[in-house]
Formats: sequence, C-alpha cells, structure tokens
Amino acid sequence: MSRGIKRKLQQVRRQVELEISGFARRDEGQGGVNYAGGLASEGYAGGYRDALDDVMLALNGVPPSRRGWWPREEEGE
Repeated sequence: MSRGIKRKLQQVRRQVELEISGFARRDEGQGGVNYAGGLASEGYAGGYRDALDDVMLALNGVPPSRRGWWPREEEGE
C-alpha cells in the first residue's frame, strides 16, 4: 500500500498546483484587477496543497509546524 506513496503525493501536488495556477490566470486580460491571482491559493486547492506538504514532511521525518497542530517529538523518541 505504501509503496511509491511519496512519488504519488508529488504527482498529486503537481496537479493541484496546475489547478491553482490556472485559477490565478483566469482573470488575466479582462482589463480589471486580478483578484483571482491573490486568492487562488486560499481556497480548497490551496488547503489541500498545504495538507499534502504536511504529509510529505511527516513521511520524511520532519514534524510540520503549521499552527502548532502537529505534536512535537519529545527528546529521545
């Protein structure tokens, strides 16, 4: 089950990044202010990307530090 999980996570993260960047470019050329570019990473896809990053860090033995939600490893563990 866990075989190749890091590779799969990287593939999924690339897809999420493509969606975010596509959303950010959505308003280009409309002649107005591009609010989508500033908010593109604030929606569901941005949160999913952040979660993928946290999982990848954890799989690499690095405790994520996002908002203090992840427990810190105690000395000697």
